[in-house]
Amino acid sequence: MSDHIENAGKKGYCFMWAIITILLFCILLIAVYQYNFKLTF
Repeated sequence: MSDHIENAGKKGYCFMWAIITILLFCILLIAVYQYNFKLTF
């Protein structure tokens, strides 16, 4: 029973890190695009 709870915790941490990674990647892409357009114009 405790094995199942531990597994659910691992999946939750994996999901949390996946969401954080995707958010940071999107923020990085937006920052690069804004910096690129700032240099262009």
